[in-house]
Amino acid sequence: MSEFLDLLALYYLCDATALLRPMSGGEVQDCMATYDAVKAWFAPFDLAAEGTLERHAQMLDAYRGFLAWQDANADLVSHLRAEAMAHAQGLAGNAIR
Repeated sequence: MSEFLDLLALYYLCDATALLRPMSGGEVQDCMATYDAVKAWFAPFDLAAEGTLERHAQMLDAYRGFLAWQDANADLVSHLRAEAMAHAQGLAGNAIR
């Protein structure tokens, strides 16, 4: 579970950073990979081939699973989001100096 929480912390940091400032192309790519990794956590082990409708449906179901997990763990999610925003604001403040 710790690996998943570390991944979520990064996921929420991406969201917080995007709210505070435009991100570079590299940051966007890294965050997209993080978003995909979070969805994959909820995906079946036997994923269909990339680019297929079956794979799309599996990843959509995985995303829905993630949303359900967030709803079931609202307090933890709120805590992680608050930590991510504080961290992102700290990084933004350091960049200005």
